[in-house]
Amino acid sequence: MKKWFFSNDGKITGPFGLQAANEQVSKYPNAFAWHPSYAQWMPVSCVDEFDIFVSVPTPPNDVPKELYEDFVGKEREMIATLQRIDKTLSVTNDSLSELDQDIDDAIEVAHSLNVEVKTTIDNIEQQFAALKKNLAVANKKP
Repeated sequence: MKKWFFSNDGKITGPFGLQAANEQVSKYPNAFAWHPSYAQWMPVSCVDEFDIFVSVPTPPNDVPKELYEDFVGKEREMIATLQRIDKTLSVTNDSLSELDQDIDDAIEVAHSLNVEVKTTIDNIEQQFAALKKNLAVANKKP
């Protein structure tokens, strides 16, 4: 048979058998219970072996109008803020898409110019080589 100990506002009582423990629970429903198989004190309402019936308090009739209106006002402010943020994000996304396209276009132009410049340099080098050859031939003639 389990022996129960109780702590009520720091005062420890016990050991009690189950019947006496239930009497303690009915007198002190906010107490804590312990027996050697527990690692720590447990609220008596959490111990399944006790015959405790906690009555559910009656809820308030209505939420006060001021509290409700305050909540609804804050909710509307948050919704408006979120809508502004959403609009800003949409505009930013569109701007980034346009910028991305501009960057792609600039990369394509830069690549084309690089090819054009390389072709021009190659042509100049070929012309220079041909002129150098013609000068060498002209300098060899008596």
